[in-house]
Amino acid sequence: MPRSRYIATGSNTTVKSGPGTAYRAVINGVAGATVFLQDSIGLGATPNYVTLYTAVPSNLAAIGPMIAGTATVDFGGLTFQDGLTVAATSNASFTVVYD
Repeated sequence: MPRSRYIATGSNTTVKSGPGTAYRAVINGVAGATVFLQDSIGLGATPNYVTLYTAVPSNLAAIGPMIAGTATVDFGGLTFQDGLTVAATSNASFTVVYD
């Protein structure tokens, strides 16, 4: 059964270690914010968000820049191997659904 996790404003959070599946994100869009999902167990204490746009195998999704308002993004069962780490810029908050 899928689980969900609320990610507070602008956080860089490892949601799960090990393999799993990301299903969707419900994003409270702050104008200009971007939400990132990565197949890793950490982005470091102060990730360089500019480099997260680089096409590397660990990047799962870059959503944004957002407009103000709420959006639901369906990943259709996006799999990851090492872990699921998420981050957001501009103090966006969101909920990620995964297992």
